[in-house]
Amino acid sequence: MKELDMTGIETPVALSSIPKFEPQNSSISISVLVCEEKELIPVYTSKFCNQRPHHVNLLLLSKGDKFHYTLVTSLSRLVGSNTRHDGKSFVCPYCLHHFWKEHCLQNHLTECSQHPDQTVTYREKGKNILKFDKVQHMFPVPFALYADFESFITPSGEHVHTGFCCLQVSKFPQYDHKIHTYSVDNVVQEFLKYVTQ
Repeated sequence: MKELDMTGIETPVALSSIPKFEPQNSSISISVLVCEEKELIPVYTSKFCNQRPHHVNLLLLSKGDKFHYTLVTSLSRLVGSNTRHDGKSFVCPYCLHHFWKEHCLQNHLTECSQHPDQTVTYREKGKNILKFDKVQHMFPVPFALYADFESFITPSGEHVHTGFCCLQVSKFPQYDHKIHTYSVDNVVQEFLKYVTQ
């Protein structure tokens, strides 16, 4: 490999100088991660990832106003503790998501590379439950069907349907609260015939 072109770039190299370094060194792409509160965060990901022969991942360590870059030889090993997969994983440099197969990562990269660097954060235990509470934004459904099947189990373990009941609910009064019951032969076929009419 030829010497690096560091024209106009002061050392130690600041994070803000990396976008200037890459155009001057057309065979190298660089991504930089930082570790905050035991979480890895991508702070700079090259737009040339997977397009240049040499890609370098760096971990930026800092203390006060001093900083140091450390070479990351394997993203899979660095972020491997975040997965239960026992073996090599393929890691997206943009969002640090793991993939077990390389082709899955390649499919993911085409979409993920169009967005700025990102990291996944999880809410604290107790605050990690999502609940829908925007009832006022719901689009009213004109029709809804609620069905219940009755069946018995034969000695051989087969489920035999004996009937069904279907309640139709609608925002239109003439179709609201219509109940249909059926309990003869061909229960499933009759149910499908009823709901598709």
